[in-house]
Parts: sequence; C-alpha cells; structure tokens
Amino acid sequence: MKDRLEELRNRVNEDGDSFDLDETFSFDNPVFKEEESNPMIKVFEEITSLSVALDKLEELSENIDKKQQQVLCCTTEESICTEKKELSQIKNSFTKEAKIIQPKLNSIQETLAKGGEQRLAISRIRHNQLSVLIGRYRDIITGHYAKETQYVEKLKEQIRRQTELAGLSLREEDIKQLVESPMAPRIVGQDLDVLKAKQHLAMAQVRHQQLLDLEAQITELYSLFLHMEVLVAEQQETMNSIEYNVLHTLDYISQSNEEVKKALKYERQSRFSAALSALLGVCACCTCLSCMATPSVVR
Repeated sequence: MKDRLEELRNRVNEDGDSFDLDETFSFDNPVFKEEESNPMIKVFEEITSLSVALDKLEELSENIDKKQQQVLCCTTEESICTEKKELSQIKNSFTKEAKIIQPKLNSIQETLAKGGEQRLAISRIRHNQLSVLIGRYRDIITGHYAKETQYVEKLKEQIRRQTELAGLSLREEDIKQLVESPMAPRIVGQDLDVLKAKQHLAMAQVRHQQLLDLEAQITELYSLFLHMEVLVAEQQETMNSIEYNVLHTLDYISQSNEEVKKALKYERQSRFSAALSALLGVCACCTCLSCMATPSVVR
C-alpha cells in the first residue's frame, strides 16, 4: 500500500489551512442513521405517551373522588353548588381523556393483529406493553365507576334522610333528578313545589292515558256490539226461515195424517170387498158342483 501521508501534508500547506485540533468534525455514520430509524424507539415513545396519558387519567379519577367527598361534606347551598360545578368540569376532562386513550389502544391492538409474525421481538414487546396498558386502563375506568356509584348512593341516602326529616316521600325518579342536578337539593321551598307539580302532572298524564285507553276499549266494544247486531239480524232471518219451514212441515204432516186415514179406510174397504168377493166365488163354485153332481145321480 502506498503511503500518502506526505502528499496530504503538502496539500494542506498549499491551501494555507491550519489544522486545529479543537475543531469539531462531523461525519455521516450509517450506523447512527439505522439507530434513528430503529422501530424500537417508536415503540417506546408510543408506550411512554400512553403511560403519561394514563397517569393523567388516574390523577383525574383521584381528583374526582376527592371532589365527590367534598360535595358530600358540604353543608351550605353555595359551597355545594360550587363543588358540583368543579366536579362536573373534572368529569368532562376525565371523559375527554378516556375517549382519546381508548382509540389509541384499539389502534395498537388492530396493528398488532394485522402485523402477523414480522419482527417477533418487537411484536412481543408491544403485545406485553399493550396488555399492561389495557389492564391499567381497565382498572382506572373500573375504579372510577365504582367510586362514582358509591358517591351516587351516598348522595341519595343523604337526600332520603333529609326528606324523612321533612316528613316527605319522594319517588326514586325525583331523588335521581336531585342527585343529577348541578344545584344543591333543597327539600323545602321551591324544589318541593316543583316536585309536587311534576307529581301532579305525572298523575294527570297517567289518568289521561287511562281515559284514552278506556275510550279505545269503549269504541272497540261499540263496534263489537254493531257486529253482533248484524249477526243477530242474520240469525233472525234464519230463524224466520226455519219457523216457516217448520209450519209448512206441520201442515204437510197434518195433510199426510188425513191421507193415511183415508188410505186405511180404503184398505179396510178393499179387504172387505176382497173377502166378500172370495166368499161369493166360493158359493158360486159350490153351486156349480152341486149342479154337476145332480144329473149323474139321475142317470
């Protein structure tokens, strides 16, 4: 191999450039390019982003729980109203974050399902991390709704106690409406008037519906009676026809009886005539025999 170090020094001297050891040189190294395009970096960035989002979602869930406890401990109408408004805002933020995270998890799951067995190591890592993230997301949502259910039940119990102390009896729908209301529940005053008015309106609507049902039943019964009237008229015509046929049958029977009597009378007369004829025939035969016997004796 030819040593070209001397040639390089001469070239540097000709250009008049001084070699500065402190000067920083940069080279394009293909190894670093491959590392920059390494898919593992994207996987870790994706996992980190979702983990941070889940941390935020969990923090919002804890804030909601704290705010709910504050609402249960409030005693004044103003404080209850303020805390409920803040609680509503935090709940909206929680719902918004949950709606953002859910599609991302679904997208990763679909990508892994379509990816097949390419890059098994990366796919395995993503599967494991996705399982952890989905489990954490499920735990956060489940815990949030469990705390939400407990809060609603405790608030309902408070309202029931207040109504019992006020000597009132509210329906479950009215209690649920007071729980969901952003305002503080007032068991005396305007709220009661509104609830009573709604109860009366509900009763009036029920009565109105019952009257409409009764009217429909009466209309149906009236049409049934009209149909029955038509059937009775048809049956009356049939009965009249049967009666007419029965009367004619009776007439025919009476006429037949008379004819039978005449036939019996004629039969008796014919028998008497036949017997008389037979007797006369016998007598005539006897006379002829006696006449025939007399000449033979004379001879």
